[in-house]
Amino acid sequence: MALQDFDAQQFLDNDWQQRPRLLRGALPNFDCPVDGNDLAGLACEPDIDSRLICQQGDDWLLRHGPLNEGDFAELPASHWTLLVQSVDQWIPEVAALLRLFRFLPRWRIDDIMVSYAADGGSVGPHYDQYDVFLIQGSGRRRWQLGQHCNSQSELLGHPDLRLLKHFDCSEEHTLNPGDILYIPPGVAHWGSAVGDDCITLSVGFRAPANSELLHNWCIERESLLTEDQRYCDQALDARQPSGWIPPEVVAQLRQRLSEGLNDDQQLSRWFGQMMSRVDEEQCFDNPPLTEADFLQREESSTLLLRPGARLAFDSHFLFADGAAYPYPASARDEVAAFCSLENGDVVSGLANTLRYNLYQTGTVYFDDDVED
Repeated sequence: MALQDFDAQQFLDNDWQQRPRLLRGALPNFDCPVDGNDLAGLACEPDIDSRLICQQGDDWLLRHGPLNEGDFAELPASHWTLLVQSVDQWIPEVAALLRLFRFLPRWRIDDIMVSYAADGGSVGPHYDQYDVFLIQGSGRRRWQLGQHCNSQSELLGHPDLRLLKHFDCSEEHTLNPGDILYIPPGVAHWGSAVGDDCITLSVGFRAPANSELLHNWCIERESLLTEDQRYCDQALDARQPSGWIPPEVVAQLRQRLSEGLNDDQQLSRWFGQMMSRVDEEQCFDNPPLTEADFLQREESSTLLLRPGARLAFDSHFLFADGAAYPYPASARDEVAAFCSLENGDVVSGLANTLRYNLYQTGTVYFDDDVED
């Protein structure tokens, strides 16, 4: 599967994080891998993040999952939308769509959210802080694109939804199955279903805020420090006023607070773990095995990559679902090959202990452990 008439490098040079881009007919004869019943079933599960949004005139009502059959029975004929997060974690055919976007770093991809909407269904005018590809799965959806927004843009003040108070439409597109619309961060957009059975698959990307990076880095540094590492006085001068904070103190603070930033290996390890981390409810548990039993099991079973597994690597570590595994330079090609696998691909080539560790954390699994 590949995007039709699409030049990846040209897109990266001219459009990525710069301007919206409509890819008309990017997936010819597209067969949507999920339907409304699939999404309704997922929305009833307690470990899956879902939302139901209904518009009643100027009012927007939001209900968080897990939902139940009664919630769907009470829905009006139009103007409602069901949203389900991380569908790629649960439906392999949805996860397979991520192959289309491997021209981008895979550790930047967050998840595939899928929406199902009745006629007129929408989540309102809003903007995202991250890149998104909107794949029209079935039905039709009209997208209006507007102004560039930021944290200063006025919102309606809805308690649960970040809806824009002002929306200035500059272009409009109606998407059919197989069309894709790329929207960069900060661009206002407003999508509405045109007719029933409208399914849109949203491929979102991770873009941690500077505050999130700083918070996570502080947690990382705190875990490495001891109570013995403290501020201390250096070369005090008894003639200075007692309330004076001299420049030497600021220099010491800068040195203490920036420790670790000059260690590229430590910085890369922390970042790789953060960007590959999965939510707790998205972690998978395999049947417990000792390493000896695991290796024996491999003789009769096939080891596969989990749907939605988050992978990355640098010069020293393989990152998988938030864990960091050191590897020797001689194994670089094997690690790179592993990080190019897609959901359901056969896992081989890695060192025995590394494969076992990946099994223990649920990144890989045996084919005959899957229930039909």
